[in-house]
Amino acid sequence: MKGQAVMDDLDLSIDPAALDFSAESANESRAAPDRQIGPPEAAKGKTLSLSLLLRGLGGLVIVAAFVMYLFQGWREGDALTRCLLLLGHTAILTLAGFASGRLLHESKGARLFIALALAAVPVNFAYLGGLTYDHLTWDAPLVMDSAASFWMASLGQLTAGSALLVTAASLLGLALATWVGFLIMARRSAWPLTGLYLLVNAALLVPTRQDLAVSAMLLALGVMVVTVALRIRRADPSLATPEGIFARTTLLLPLLVLGGRSLWLYAPDALFFTTLSLIAYLGLRLALGATRNDARWHGALEVLAVIAAALSTLLVFHSVIDARVIPEAAKIPLAAGVFAGLLVDLSTLGSRWSCGFRGAAALVASLAMLFNLTAFGGFGNALAGLAIGIATLAYGYVGKSRFIFALGLIAAVAGLGFAAEDALSTFTIGGWSALVLLGIATIVAGSVVERHGARLKASLTRWHRHFEAEG
Repeated sequence: MKGQAVMDDLDLSIDPAALDFSAESANESRAAPDRQIGPPEAAKGKTLSLSLLLRGLGGLVIVAAFVMYLFQGWREGDALTRCLLLLGHTAILTLAGFASGRLLHESKGARLFIALALAAVPVNFAYLGGLTYDHLTWDAPLVMDSAASFWMASLGQLTAGSALLVTAASLLGLALATWVGFLIMARRSAWPLTGLYLLVNAALLVPTRQDLAVSAMLLALGVMVVTVALRIRRADPSLATPEGIFARTTLLLPLLVLGGRSLWLYAPDALFFTTLSLIAYLGLRLALGATRNDARWHGALEVLAVIAAALSTLLVFHSVIDARVIPEAAKIPLAAGVFAGLLVDLSTLGSRWSCGFRGAAALVASLAMLFNLTAFGGFGNALAGLAIGIATLAYGYVGKSRFIFALGLIAAVAGLGFAAEDALSTFTIGGWSALVLLGIATIVAGSVVERHGARLKASLTRWHRHFEAEG
């Protein structure tokens, strides 16, 4: 019984009633029911507006302070002092959230302090990554020197053992602060969100600054965050609240710090910028998944997501255009495939433009294959064009789009024609086999027409009516 009482007290100390953000604040619940309504209500509105302005300004000041410290304050003080200063500020923000809720009985300010404490966690991880970088890195010396000269300039340099010990102790404190923050912002999903947030932040501790490695981490973690966050959202309806939306959005902050570090300290290549654009698309996709279709900003977010997808495609094309390991004939289909894939991905979110996204994806894929066939030819391109054309033709029929259907038919016929031309012009085993298969398919098609001519005619009539029904 004593153990149960201790646990109850601990639960109350971690999640006080004043910080129950799903309910009204304590001072509002204690308001007298017979209080006069009228002029005092207008005064209350002005007070709320002023308090909102003050809280917003205070939050911006704190965020600006952390950003300035992250990119400007590394040279001041020794390493241990700077580490304790960052941890102390994070702890103060967490305690200020409890104090605001417990003493002032005001949930909005408490929520803001907790949110700022969660947002400060990636800053701490970034510093700890710089603290251990030169002791653990496998990068080339030139890269390591440029990183150490900026991130590790310190009057009192720590040894490898001391740096690792400080990092381990700091991680324990940051893990506790993260769990408490998510417990306040999203109680039911606190554990999975905490684990996911710490895992993404751990990328800031990886001792490498190479563009390829950082790009791979950004892309892999971005996909993982979006996938896992959507699953957690489906299992926890309370994450649709403003607090839940912030908790899910916070998961992207470590990726922003990871990308910003490379942009600030180094000269990233086109592949890195491609990764950043894909991360931006994933962030917009996460935002789309968090909003309803009838929400005010849903349409604007969809437009931004399409722009991010187009920008990613351009950067992918710029990245592969000079890549010698990729064949010339595969570069245009690769870039077009990225754009078509992102458009198809957007169509899965239940938007009112879903059919338009899938139609645009089919259009992009077919036009890319037709251009590629005209520019490069080749048996492989012909088969790919035939496959893409058939897929586009099928979608055009299902979507009742004459234009897409006709475009798919053109791409399929073009692919078939280029395949036949390649097989007839150069005698190879592959071309000869394809020619034999093409002849067999033609004979089978003739037999089908002979045997089921009436049914095929009826089917063509139904197809005509099918497209006319769409108008």
